[in-house]
Amino acid sequence: MKRRDFLTHTLAAAALSTFPARTLLSAEGKKRKLLYYERSSGFIHPSTVLREDGLSVTGRVLKKLGETLGYEVVCTKDGRIFDGSLEEYDAFLLYCCGQLTAAGGEKNSWPLSAAGEKNFYQAIRSGKGVLGFHSASDTNKSGGPGFENRPESERTEYIRMLGGEFIVHGSQQKTTLTFPEPIQLPSLKKLGTSFQTPVEEWYALKNFNPDMHVLIVQETEGMAIEGGNACYNRPAFPCTWARMEGKGRVAYTSLAHNCRVWEEAWLQEIVLDLMKFVTGKLDLDLTPNISTAAPGAYELKRN
Repeated sequence: MKRRDFLTHTLAAAALSTFPARTLLSAEGKKRKLLYYERSSGFIHPSTVLREDGLSVTGRVLKKLGETLGYEVVCTKDGRIFDGSLEEYDAFLLYCCGQLTAAGGEKNSWPLSAAGEKNFYQAIRSGKGVLGFHSASDTNKSGGPGFENRPESERTEYIRMLGGEFIVHGSQQKTTLTFPEPIQLPSLKKLGTSFQTPVEEWYALKNFNPDMHVLIVQETEGMAIEGGNACYNRPAFPCTWARMEGKGRVAYTSLAHNCRVWEEAWLQEIVLDLMKFVTGKLDLDLTPNISTAAPGAYELKRN
């Protein structure tokens, strides 16, 4: 074999090994798609506001990252899309807020119907991936006192699927993220065993699924805990994790509130790894580890 032919063959084989053809092209030979739903019926996050080009900051970044994986990312605020067939999408990306089926909220946006929401869950359990960002945990909340964990049977179907739920947040500040061993995401390995963040909005979370595999822990030592920041007066807790919902791969991260953070390489690399996981391009050991990675996670307030 000539050297040129050998190199061509080797590079082609490597590309196929990294990105299997079955996930890049549909049966009709069309590029596969990811569906990004960014509608809010509650607080509208600046990173989901549409700009002059018709895309939000988040949508623009996700489209770019999708292209590197060979996917077209379809950005929408129209929940009616879930009423139809979802076969062409390999995964759903969510930056939603409020009730999925609630009217109101943003102009020129539409909620899911009851049938569309049912279709959404069925698609995940049948094998579609789902990746939630930030306020995806402030969606379809379970109710009850804010600083109490609800029994799993009393949580909404959505929160049980996602794996955790938003309580409240304090003022924007820096914090430290730590990565439980063994570190699996390539993006985290590049950062070491911990990472000092820029100033950002940090969610206090609860109702964690015991079957999650924690990828990133939000440390609370060193954070402001007075007044409106009392929500951080608790042990460290998960902020990024992965789990299975039926045959579907689920990942969530509370990161990525501020527009400027979406533009930073470290965040984009983490998001890309999570996209790879939910689309089946990156396998993770999902052994539940919350009891060792964040043993105080269920303690919501320190006395």
